[in-house]
Amino acid sequence: MTQKQLIELIQQHHGSMGETEIRLSLNRAQDDFCAKTELIRDTYTQSSVAGQRYYTMHPKILKVMSVQINDVQIPRLTGTVIIDDDEFDSSAGLTAASSSSNERYWFTDSGRLGVVEKGTVTRDGKTSNYQSISEVKEIRMYAISQGTDFTVDLTEVSALPTQFHDALVYKVISDAYLKAGTEVFNPQVSQIFEGKYLQLVKDGKKHSRNNQIGGATIIAPTSF
Repeated sequence: MTQKQLIELIQQHHGSMGETEIRLSLNRAQDDFCAKTELIRDTYTQSSVAGQRYYTMHPKILKVMSVQINDVQIPRLTGTVIIDDDEFDSSAGLTAASSSSNERYWFTDSGRLGVVEKGTVTRDGKTSNYQSISEVKEIRMYAISQGTDFTVDLTEVSALPTQFHDALVYKVISDAYLKAGTEVFNPQVSQIFEGKYLQLVKDGKKHSRNNQIGGATIIAPTSF
């Protein structure tokens, strides 16, 4: 269904709700549904920077599933790296690694993707077996993601499979019936639509285990 069709269905129950309010509610409902079902899986691509460990992750990413460097899958790092060589200060003698290794690993930290490779780094008497990626390579992340937000374009269609579009309608209708002080405040009816929504969440989880909706996004590298 298009955004316009979703809005019209919601307005059958909440005629006083305007398009802007409904659009915001639809986006919240879609975020909730995607987080609960993990239905949408996307691909995000950017380039590494020699000596840079951390890279911005797209704000729609919920969970990184796997990472490739130049089309080669690399394992997730277990444990922690005791030395962070991402920040360089030439005046203090800290420079990018002069050696390189194809044995690379990924991890996430505070909403960022970290990429390291085998290498010896020594700081203050401590030694680490990992250094930041030392070459310019393509980084490709496979991730569970949120859907793209609806905008003012009423012809837009959610990336969710069509059989789950009703879930967005049910969630918005249910939440609107719980708005205190409105003429349509009705917890009983809200509960009915919440039940319909949760049933589709359950169905969505089953669908997610066997299928996935994918796409591709290229994001610009950001330094920290």
